[in-house]
Amino acid sequence: LASRLSHVDAKDAEQIDTQARAEIAANLAALKVSQLNDVMRGCGLTQGTGKAHKLAALSSFIWSSQVLARRRYLDLHQRSPPTLGEAHNEAIPKEIVSIDIGFRNLAFAHVSRGGKVLDWRRVELLTEANFEPWTLASVVERFVQTELPLRPASMCTYLIEHQRFRSQGSAAVTDSVMVNNLIEALLYANLRHSGAHIVAINPIQVSTHLGLIDGRSSSSTESQPPAEGESEAPTAKRGKKQGKRPKSDQIEGIANLIAHMDELLLEQKQLTSTQHMLIQQALGKDPRRKRSTRAATNRDLDVLKLKGSKSLSTLRESRRRQIKKERTISIVQSWVLDSLSRAATGQIDSATAREIKQHLESLSSSDTVQLKPSSPMEFPAAMADMFGSERKKDDLCDCLTQGVAWYIWQRNVVDLLNQYGSMLANTA
Repeated sequence: LASRLSHVDAKDAEQIDTQARAEIAANLAALKVSQLNDVMRGCGLTQGTGKAHKLAALSSFIWSSQVLARRRYLDLHQRSPPTLGEAHNEAIPKEIVSIDIGFRNLAFAHVSRGGKVLDWRRVELLTEANFEPWTLASVVERFVQTELPLRPASMCTYLIEHQRFRSQGSAAVTDSVMVNNLIEALLYANLRHSGAHIVAINPIQVSTHLGLIDGRSSSSTESQPPAEGESEAPTAKRGKKQGKRPKSDQIEGIANLIAHMDELLLEQKQLTSTQHMLIQQALGKDPRRKRSTRAATNRDLDVLKLKGSKSLSTLRESRRRQIKKERTISIVQSWVLDSLSRAATGQIDSATAREIKQHLESLSSSDTVQLKPSSPMEFPAAMADMFGSERKKDDLCDCLTQGVAWYIWQRNVVDLLNQYGSMLANTA
């Protein structure tokens, strides 16, 4: 009898699930593809292609969010929600633990819904890549049990940075990428065993949503100052030999040659010595040759396009990562300074307060994207000191901005549930 009743309950639940998704899809049907994209982007979702796919994915997401919010309300209040709106508010958990994965530099931030940073630190799991299953399993289990705050699914969500399978577009999978993927899987296993609610976060979506990476070509050096550690291109002086061209300039020259190769050959009929030197560099050959008038062959051009494009892509990706790192650190620094200035109101002299205010204004007036959390961030003094002395600030900043971005997305999710959610959520 019990098995028959459970079968009936499962069948009823499946029927409700199907009807709810259809109701939500009908509510969304009037939206255009561009509007669906905006809605999904605002909730941190992958857009996909085709309106049918978007409607199905968004309907499924809305319904699962409604079910989760209602269950959270029941667990916290031990009664049914009086309205759907009150249940939907529980889509924003009271706390989050945001994790930036790395076997040497794993970082996590424990943040409350009101913006208070409860815990924030970097942890070294391993000193070097290790593939021993027993070692990895014990290290991750010890980290979860002794370092990570463990909270029930009714009040906390764990955000885990989704790991990539390739590094910088390489065909090979590096040791560090493999170990990070293993750590990611073991984190899921340990947290699921404790009953935690886990959400995978795509770091590219976080960076895109927060505007941490722009679409400008990083190979363009005309209007951009050199990055820290780079030297400026040497200035040509009459009668003196020029210095060696920086690699970025060489790649830029190769890229320009690729872009205009067809037009150049139609006009010139043959290559100049400079163009030939660039081809030799792209082919990995010695460029120090006398002037050549040899016309480029189709094979030369094909290999040039392949190697030149790969080099340019690698440089662009490297520069984008550096831009993202600098902007992320600058954003978090502004949050920390703002928190300290608010906490020290009336306790610091006017000169110090003025200096902090000027620094915050300089951060906001720079080209750094300013992310405004829904609630002002609150950092205890000890954590602010830790951040100031930390050598790997980028990992700490990544986990924190990931958590703040997700909280912003969830507030958009609540609006989405209220507007397009199913009335059947009361029976879920």
